[in-house]
Amino acid sequence: MKIRLIAILAAVCLPFTSFAQHKQFIQVELLKTIKAKTAKAGDPVKARVVAAVVLPGGVTIPEGATLFGEVRSADPNSLGISFDQVELKGKKTPLSLSIRAAMLPSGPQNNADGVAAQAGAVIGMPGVTLQVDDSPQHASKFASSGKDLQLKQGLQFMLAVPE
Repeated sequence: MKIRLIAILAAVCLPFTSFAQHKQFIQVELLKTIKAKTAKAGDPVKARVVAAVVLPGGVTIPEGATLFGEVRSADPNSLGISFDQVELKGKKTPLSLSIRAAMLPSGPQNNADGVAAQAGAVIGMPGVTLQVDDSPQHASKFASSGKDLQLKQGLQFMLAVPE
């Protein structure tokens, strides 16, 4: 499943030049559902690292490590979130990460016409798009064409580590 997710996310997101500029990625899974309707800027967000990765400089982020972030903006149809810390050996360490792709593994893998998701789409969440933020805040924005956007527990992200 991990290989399939990485292959799908790469195929969907490689057309973005900002995605291709990064060589290190961290695959994480959202630990708790975030509801845009009730979320507020500053609410904490946690994710679990799905596969270990060695960062530039030799720092290893092990599988199962916790990443911390926060909701940066929210309204009923959109959520801006970012991740900026990882817990390593009981200590929080700052990181600059940018969400580049997202997939809900249990969701539909094709849209209503049976066509695989397009770049910027959140795989498994029809009608939801991801707008990547390259500013220092890295608050990538999820937007829904419907009502009551939710980022469900288990949603997986590919987070880019700047070189």
